[in-house]
Amino acid sequence: MSKFGNFSQYPQRSLLSAEAALLTAWRSLDRYWDELVLVGGLAVHYLTKQEIPGLPGAVTMDVDFGISLGTEAGGQYGNIQTHLSGLGFIQEGSRWSQNHGKIKLYIDFLTEDPPHISGVREVDGAQANLIPGINRALIKSRDVKIKGNDLYGVAHECKVRVADIGPLLALKLNAFGGPTGRRHPKDAYDVLLAVTGFVDGPEAAISGFRSEAAADNSAYGSAVECLKKDFCEPNRDGPARGASFHPGDTAEQERIKQDIVTVGRALLGI
Repeated sequence: MSKFGNFSQYPQRSLLSAEAALLTAWRSLDRYWDELVLVGGLAVHYLTKQEIPGLPGAVTMDVDFGISLGTEAGGQYGNIQTHLSGLGFIQEGSRWSQNHGKIKLYIDFLTEDPPHISGVREVDGAQANLIPGINRALIKSRDVKIKGNDLYGVAHECKVRVADIGPLLALKLNAFGGPTGRRHPKDAYDVLLAVTGFVDGPEAAISGFRSEAAADNSAYGSAVECLKKDFCEPNRDGPARGASFHPGDTAEQERIKQDIVTVGRALLGI
């Protein structure tokens, strides 16, 4: 299992372990850098401030890569499958896993093939799940400098392409309540965290999301529908489930619920 229903259920070093998996894979996939972008929980982590009063930061045990459909480095040096296998990752269906101590880490690849909104495509030896909005994340990204240790304990500093806040919020909202949404509490909480803790400020996060309306983002329309349906009232799934992910007591979770409603309405401009 790589997703839990409450922040406190995640192992203490899960985020650092996921970062180690990212640094390990990113450096070995250097021939694909122009075709890869980081999305998911680690992207939320790198786009948010490290200290947010009353709001625990991002947590994950996954590395989620958006990748361009049709990517093919190939040649005598192998493909994505041979690279990850050589690093000790084991293929489990469309996922790649590796144990890091007592923590099981996963690498997932996501791609886009309009008008399809679900399914799997093979991209240079890797199975990639179809997710609307990935193409926009590949276009609208920012380079983030990351320092840390890889899975071998070696210290590195490198720049990683990370989905910018607008595309990332569209992806997170779809992950929660889109056509194939999972309604996991963590995804709703990540929406709150990504807006409230955005490194450039909440107003910039809201503006960044709204700008996706004119950017041909295939995930934007369903993200807006999710906000309308699930985030604008405290008794809806977004606030209720997102608040349950917070490790605080009942009073703190009620505050989080109201904060999620405030963010949902702000993203809609109401």
